[in-house]
Amino acid sequence: MSSLFDPYIPLLEYLVVWFAIIGIAVLLKTDKHGIIAKPYYLMLKTVAFNKVLERIGGRFRRAWTIYFDIGAVLGVGFIVFILYAIIRNAIALLYRSSQAGPTILIVPVPGLTLGWDIFPYILFAIAVLLIPHEAAHGIASVLDKVPIKSSGVFMAVFLPGGFVEIDEEDLAKRKALTKLRVFAAGSFTNGVTFGVVLLLLFALFQTAPAGVLVTGFTPGSPAAGAQLPQWSVITGLNATTVTQIQDVANYMYKVNPGSLVQVRLNDGQVFNVTTGRSDTNSSRAILGIYNRDYVPLRYDFLSLQSQYHLYYGVFYWLVIILPNVALINMLPMIPFDGDRYFDTLLGVLGIKHTRPFRTITSVVSLGLLLSNLILSFVLFGTVFPR
Repeated sequence: MSSLFDPYIPLLEYLVVWFAIIGIAVLLKTDKHGIIAKPYYLMLKTVAFNKVLERIGGRFRRAWTIYFDIGAVLGVGFIVFILYAIIRNAIALLYRSSQAGPTILIVPVPGLTLGWDIFPYILFAIAVLLIPHEAAHGIASVLDKVPIKSSGVFMAVFLPGGFVEIDEEDLAKRKALTKLRVFAAGSFTNGVTFGVVLLLLFALFQTAPAGVLVTGFTPGSPAAGAQLPQWSVITGLNATTVTQIQDVANYMYKVNPGSLVQVRLNDGQVFNVTTGRSDTNSSRAILGIYNRDYVPLRYDFLSLQSQYHLYYGVFYWLVIILPNVALINMLPMIPFDGDRYFDTLLGVLGIKHTRPFRTITSVVSLGLLLSNLILSFVLFGTVFPR
């Protein structure tokens, strides 16, 4: 028998396992070996990864220098662009413009702030974001022989990642170019990673939808009653060709409940479905399916279900998280990298007392972020992914 607690059972199971790990770590005193366990994070802190970063930075030194020089220059563009983007979106949200997009807040607590179905994809995207980001900071540091105190990996409740602990006192004494390289390295590398993801996406998938993929059925679904297969691709309704979800919506708008619709699939099968009646609008006909635009692979080597998870799961969240977090991180706001980058720029401009400027930009940036979140909540009802 189901209960109100059913959605939270996986969360409770996870917490039990988490606290068991913490208990074992405390009993075995793993902190002596660089494994730090706390109620909210588990961290492996070591100098072993330092040597790896030093070796990577030591190879192709000239290429790395050019790479991080480009990042140092583009950091200015990142700051200008993210400020422009959040100001524009806040104004669009305020005036309820059709161009306004929701601002989402990704707090990886499944069952509460996001669904368990999208949690693995977000977790993977965050790992792809954080590990290269921190590694880039480390490599940019070793190029100019800024010491790395430690490095490692961590799990903060649900959030995986890597970290590099740079000698901040040594870095503060370095020339401005070194600091600009280090501070912009993480976001710039995330941007490059985003470019690689887009290339992979375009290499694997075609650019236009070629039908509508049936991902599931509503309770009492007419389509399920007619034995329409899940993970099939609809390419036609009666004599109407279907290439995307909007085609289905447009056709069903003209059909009455109780009408017979021939549903054609991409494999040539035809299913006769008697349309049902919408629960929210009795005059509206429905097929009773959950669907997505079907974007086919260029080379057919995966099942339709696997294609769906790859396209709408892995790539979808990578494309959302990588560029947005990279840009947000370059906001001139404490404690983001953009704040320290901005502070260094002020020094280059000859401004000695940078604190007032940093405070003002931090307050303005925070205000813009909050305005986007508040207005998104008002207009869309939530700021968490659905």
